[in-house]
Amino acid sequence: MKKIFVSGLIILAVFLIYLCNMDKKVYYLALGDSLANGEGAYGKKVKGYSENVRDYLKRKDLLETYIDKYAEDGYRTTDLIRAIEDNKKAKKGDKEITIQNALIKADLVTLSIGANDILNKINIEEAVDYGQIYDYIDGLSKDLDKLLDLTREYCKEDIVLVGYYNPYPYLNSKNTDDVFSYLNKKYKEVCKEYEVIYIEIDTLFKENPQYLPNENDIHPSAEGYKAISGEIIGAINKTLLNT
Repeated sequence: MKKIFVSGLIILAVFLIYLCNMDKKVYYLALGDSLANGEGAYGKKVKGYSENVRDYLKRKDLLETYIDKYAEDGYRTTDLIRAIEDNKKAKKGDKEITIQNALIKADLVTLSIGANDILNKINIEEAVDYGQIYDYIDGLSKDLDKLLDLTREYCKEDIVLVGYYNPYPYLNSKNTDDVFSYLNKKYKEVCKEYEVIYIEIDTLFKENPQYLPNENDIHPSAEGYKAISGEIIGAINKTLLNT
């Protein structure tokens, strides 16, 4: 009887240790558009920022699960809102997951969204009414507010929103610089309201033009994505990972 009791205690101890270790692992959900999906500067996929963050967590033996099934090229803010509201399903291996369930489980959510919304209004081949664009950004910030409110309904842990860089640096246009500065300002204000970490990358890209090597494409190089992931890792080391 005593042996059975001791064996039971050992099994219980092992199980508790397992649960403690599992609790330290990170369930990582990457959401968003082509930036979240690692679209490269020359029309091919490269190692994106979310994959770099995933691999960092792996190296630290901190990764429980990585979900990138809700990062899609061309995604707009309203698309992601609809995906959450409709509880969009996806496949991970042989299992079916839903976005709401993934948000509930997530310890870390990274998000890049809104670029497709604003770039649709800045056609560099046509005359641009920048006054109207500022009004449009005000509307976009309301969409972001709705998205973050909805996301926070399910995810109570770390959410990281990647900010914006000027994708047309070769134009040397103060107008486009000012537009993206205003966009960053408005989005940062919304993030503060929902306790979302905002990653500012505008200056980073201005100081490193090699991150946007193709004048005919708005996407970063693999080096640019690595720089973005470095900013995210620096942020979560202070919060989620507490290192």
